[in-house]
Amino acid sequence: MVESLSLSNVIESEFRLAVLETDSPERLFEVFKRLTLTTGRAVYGWSPDDGLYRLGTERIFIPQTRSVGDALGYIAASRHYGIYLLQNIGSSITKPSIQRALGRILAKNDNVRRLVIMLDTSFEVPQELKKDVVRIKHSVSNRQLNGHVPT
Repeated sequence: MVESLSLSNVIESEFRLAVLETDSPERLFEVFKRLTLTTGRAVYGWSPDDGLYRLGTERIFIPQTRSVGDALGYIAASRHYGIYLLQNIGSSITKPSIQRALGRILAKNDNVRRLVIMLDTSFEVPQELKKDVVRIKHSVSNRQLNGHVPT
């Protein structure tokens, strides 16, 4: 597993799977929303209640993507650029069906850029996927949480 790359480096890289460990996922969703609004890049969020949805729009939901497996199937079948933020799927990644679905995304060779970013406070990557996953650790200092960005 590759460690210590910045988020922008991962977005521009050829990695297809990333783990983003953070205590403030809502802040990162705002960063990605700004990214999609300023660059036009397609960024999707995921929740078990809503499934996949496009960030930066009026929450356009993608039908039949509420389960992690269905969302990963959609991502693998997609024929368009996309960054996909999947929050709190840590317990699901141990399931063989989820690992196979991630393997299908890794195996795609169709020149479509897909980046699956798994967000959680901590995340254990299964041994079978470690060589294909980059890990990013995001922390927000107390000054940043209070609205002050250090200079």
